[in-house]
Amino acid sequence: MSIELETSRIFDVRDSLYKRDRRSPLNILLNVVIVFFCAVLILELSFNLLFTGIYVIDKSMTPTLIGAPSANKAGGEFIYVDKYAKPDYGDIVVVYRETPDGVKGNIIKRVVAFAGDTVEIVKGVLFVNGEEKEEAYLDGYYNSPENDCNTFAEHVVEEGCMFLIGDNRNVSSDSRQNGDYPIENLVGVVPAWSMTLKGFTTGFYTFFNFTLWGK
Repeated sequence: MSIELETSRIFDVRDSLYKRDRRSPLNILLNVVIVFFCAVLILELSFNLLFTGIYVIDKSMTPTLIGAPSANKAGGEFIYVDKYAKPDYGDIVVVYRETPDGVKGNIIKRVVAFAGDTVEIVKGVLFVNGEEKEEAYLDGYYNSPENDCNTFAEHVVEEGCMFLIGDNRNVSSDSRQNGDYPIENLVGVVPAWSMTLKGFTTGFYTFFNFTLWGK
């Protein structure tokens, strides 16, 4: 009986120490930290599956989006695009393109028309299917009526394509010069929240890529 009693006491003490250790503040803090980082990792992986980041280059979307002189220089804005969103009229989108001379890459423009729509531009004024479109996002300084590129003859958008124009109509190379862009080349659509947070995301990107790493 005494051996059994002694053994029982040993197990009681061991269990008591084990439970006390599990309830210690340090152990609880460690568990919280582990859970937190696991949650952050899962959220980041999920976010990257749905969205991709884009660093804006050149002046074609000024003043809506400020572009850097090149990918290796600071000054551009950093935004996210939704890889699974369906584009709508007026959306800012990123598409993949390959020029006739073999240059490959992504461009960022605004959708103004889809397949079957008739597009016409008269001295900077956009007409879609004969209806004048109010484009509040434009700045007259970047959409000069006297600029030849801001007058565009009637054109019917091809099947499976979008008609894309940059907000800086004076300098943007887009569907007016290059024709319609296939929807299948869509990289993503810029959501409203990305435009709202572009100041924060740009600051974060600029700090890590140009200040911290000195890229």
